[in-house]
Amino acid sequence: MMKKTAIALGIAAMAFGAQAAEVFKNDDTSVEVNIDLQFYNFNVVESTTVSARNYLLGRGSQIQLKASKIIDADLTVFGQFEADPDPVGDNATFLTDDIKFGLKSKTWGTLQVGSFDTYMEDELAEIVGSFLVTQGTSKFGMGTEMTVGNDGRHIMYSHKVGDFAFGLDYTQSSDAATSATDTSNAFAYTGSYTIGGLKLVAGASTIARYTSDTYLATTDSTLIKLNIGLYREAKGFGASYTLDSGLGKTRFAALTGTNLSYSATAAYDNLTTTYNNFSVNHTYGPWQVGYIGGVREAAAVSSSYAAATYTENAVQVVYDLGKGARLYAASANLGSSTGLGNSTEVGFLMSF
Repeated sequence: MMKKTAIALGIAAMAFGAQAAEVFKNDDTSVEVNIDLQFYNFNVVESTTVSARNYLLGRGSQIQLKASKIIDADLTVFGQFEADPDPVGDNATFLTDDIKFGLKSKTWGTLQVGSFDTYMEDELAEIVGSFLVTQGTSKFGMGTEMTVGNDGRHIMYSHKVGDFAFGLDYTQSSDAATSATDTSNAFAYTGSYTIGGLKLVAGASTIARYTSDTYLATTDSTLIKLNIGLYREAKGFGASYTLDSGLGKTRFAALTGTNLSYSATAAYDNLTTTYNNFSVNHTYGPWQVGYIGGVREAAAVSSSYAAATYTENAVQVVYDLGKGARLYAASANLGSSTGLGNSTEVGFLMSF
């Protein structure tokens, strides 16, 4: 599902100005702390049998610690730790998010290990929604995101040569709890080319069948109702174009992609789900207005949930109060005949 990630924060920082606190710096060492505090009211249809529910949430709040040390003129060692508390929750669980450690060479590129989004997810799968500051829940977002891979037990190599950039991801999956199932590790290959305001991205991945530590495949009943199953492969192509004028900055983005299903039941195995999405986001002064639209042709995921077409639409409005403070409102319709996943969200975000 669509969620805020490093690339979403990066695009937002471009539009509104990055907030950071440098706590230590000398000739070769830097330590930086970033904090996002987010509070919002979320109204969502989360069940086909229960009316829409209303929640006051703080998910999306984050504490981020970054450190780097320059080894020589070409090589830098870096590390990053992120924690996601919910300041609104009652004794909420203090969860970790991205944790990574790596080496960055100006000549040879970057090699990093840890738990973080794949290069394909950040650069391709989220290309149409990278301007979003909305949160929602782990099950629902402003649109349905193409599944491209796991985060944990992750090694990534990335490099930029002129206008061309690429990333290679490997994520290791544990076997399922029984010996009757196989090991299923994941690989992703993504490349992009940028010329002026135009960026073109393409990628393909095989997807680890099980999560890193729980030995479980995706079985969430709500996701099944949205025809979001377990996938073995992903492929896609995306493009974005940024137009800067006296009327502000406008970014257009498009994605076309596919997921190939995995199922132990032959009738639901190797079925294709397609995604065709488009977004436009305009920034003028303190205002940002964005729209996402798309059509998802979902394959059958079980005998209870047949193949279906979902037309998804979402809008977001953000007002920048200055110094890292933003007010926002958003609404999404995920195209289900039952209204499942449809939501509105109004909130406040403060970045330090």
